[in-house]
Amino acid sequence: MKKNTSLYLAVGLIVLLATIMLVFGLFFLNDKDPRETFNTFYLRFNQVSTLTLDDPVKVNGVKLGKVEDIYLSGHRVLVRIRLRTDVKIPRNSEVRVQNIGIMGERQIGMVLGDTLAYFVPNDTIEGHFDAGIAEALGLAGELFDSTKVLIQTVKMVMDSTVAAPEFQAQFKGLVKNAEHLEDRLLVMVNETDPQLKRSLRSLNAATTKVNVLLDSTQAPIQNLLTESQGLIKNADGVIGKLDTVTKRLLVLTEKLQSKDNTAGMLLNDHELHDELVKTVESADSLFRVILQDGLDINADFF
Repeated sequence: MKKNTSLYLAVGLIVLLATIMLVFGLFFLNDKDPRETFNTFYLRFNQVSTLTLDDPVKVNGVKLGKVEDIYLSGHRVLVRIRLRTDVKIPRNSEVRVQNIGIMGERQIGMVLGDTLAYFVPNDTIEGHFDAGIAEALGLAGELFDSTKVLIQTVKMVMDSTVAAPEFQAQFKGLVKNAEHLEDRLLVMVNETDPQLKRSLRSLNAATTKVNVLLDSTQAPIQNLLTESQGLIKNADGVIGKLDTVTKRLLVLTEKLQSKDNTAGMLLNDHELHDELVKTVESADSLFRVILQDGLDINADFF
């Protein structure tokens, strides 16, 4: 009986020790300390890439928590983290999903701000996403695919143009025509070069003569301009005198048209005008007879 009791006591102690070791092992493997307490916060990101559960949460580089849950909320991603209760997060802190390994490992990185206003547990904090190797590899894959399509397109274009026999024949024909045109241009240049030189020499000689002519006529032209200026000044005086005569004629015309003077009355008397016209006509007839028959004067002496 004593032997069985000792056996049972030994088995119980072994089971108890195993249970204690299992509990502490679980805490150790999960980075949990029974003495520590944690607060829950929510982080909102546009994307989290390869971030997974139990990834570390580091504050200024120190691991003080981990990721507990990741789920989609509308068009964005919410990440639930647990953080030690002795950590206070200022409201101007910076939160990012960071890349920490060449295989795409991620962590939540926090850089604490300096404001005295803090987030409280269960608050939602806006975060940012840092692109890492995984995104670079994905972009490189897209770039390789685009490059492959571009190479295939260039190959098709080359096959349908430069590599095609018809294109090569046309290209050779164009080259021959270009060479023939070049030869003709050389011949034309050789033939026209002496003529161009003679034309240039003639142009230079004509330019020299024109310069000499301009130099010889500069003084007479200057004198002519000076005399023209004098004539313009004299013309100003003549115009002034003509303006004076015109004004006098206007005054005389106004006086003649007025009935307040003798000349005006005579000019405005229609009967006198008619009599004067008749008298002038009679005198004109008399002068015509005298001019035609001569003047015959008869004198009687008593």
